[in-house]
Amino acid sequence: MRKAIAYLLLLFPGMLISQTIDFSRGKARDKDYFTEVKFEYINGKIIIPVTIQNKEYKFLLDTGATNCITKELKASLNPQLLQRVQVTDANNNASFMDIVSVDELSIGNVVFQNTIALASSEARNLIFDCFKIDGFIGSNLLMHSIVQIDIPNRILRITDQGDKLKLSKKNSVKMGVMDEQGSPYITISLNEKGTTTDKVLLDTGMNGFYDISGRNYQLLKSEASFIISGRSTGSKDIGLFGNSKSNEQVRIKIPSVTISTSRFLNVTTVTTNDNNSKVGSEFFEKGVVTLDFIKQKFYFDGAESIDLDKTQRSFIPTIINDKICVGIVWDDQLKDKIFTGDQIIEVNGINFENYDICQLVTNPSILKDIELKEIVVKSKDGLLKKVNL
Repeated sequence: MRKAIAYLLLLFPGMLISQTIDFSRGKARDKDYFTEVKFEYINGKIIIPVTIQNKEYKFLLDTGATNCITKELKASLNPQLLQRVQVTDANNNASFMDIVSVDELSIGNVVFQNTIALASSEARNLIFDCFKIDGFIGSNLLMHSIVQIDIPNRILRITDQGDKLKLSKKNSVKMGVMDEQGSPYITISLNEKGTTTDKVLLDTGMNGFYDISGRNYQLLKSEASFIISGRSTGSKDIGLFGNSKSNEQVRIKIPSVTISTSRFLNVTTVTTNDNNSKVGSEFFEKGVVTLDFIKQKFYFDGAESIDLDKTQRSFIPTIINDKICVGIVWDDQLKDKIFTGDQIIEVNGINFENYDICQLVTNPSILKDIELKEIVVKSKDGLLKKVNL
């Protein structure tokens, strides 16, 4: 049995464990299991039904995280407390969480026993509250199984028998399973020849197609076919404990990205502060993805070539203090007109000043599929400004 890790490097990269805790110990009660469950798909998030103590709950399926439950669910279940630790999310925001043991939970007809989970101590959390979920199902629960994620049909399959799934060897590549969290990694190609590669986390909890870590960008920029389409300082990501800090970001267009046997053209990515590059839910939408944790294989059944070219926005919005605000300004002509942290009051004459914050979280971006003409912003000192776009 592998021993407990010193760091969880993904959603909780700064968690220190001072005693031996085996995060991978939770396993299915039975052998030769197979289940197929329908799930909700809400703005890039997979929400699955989970049964605990004969009651059904909603959990976010997040292969980039470990299991986690809300403060309210912890109070209801009263699970065994193993340890209390300070953790940091992918944006390096910190909070205290308990490590607990959940005796049993079921996904479909598969019963998992003695599962380790983190328990939130926050009474209010944007992700938990807006998606109306009771926690995360992370890769430490899945790492002894084969997991098939079929977003087009909204179906999740979990088994320990690969022959119960339709898998094609020609669509498979090696998948690394890292650390006690069971984090799934594959290598993707960033050019047509396959000479420039990036090791990426398969992260169903991340919105977007591909995020390149700032560290990996610095290592690869001299050899990859990167087209820089913008540089700026700002913040766009929202983690479990809040917004990322304002940092210098680079927006890049990559002519060709190959994942498994599929080629994706004109991929736009923005550097992140995380240590890990990732592919997220926008990739999972493109076909049927299978993560075989047992044999450490990754399968993708989708189109051979997909063009992801899209209009580049002049700025990216984010949420700050429950308000929709300017996150990153890419257009040099706008950088002296709108600034990170400015509250967005109107877009094309539509008022967003008192817009329900959860609608902003659970719905597509307010800028999606519209032609931007003008916005009204409120600066940090309270001044209103109309900007023609």
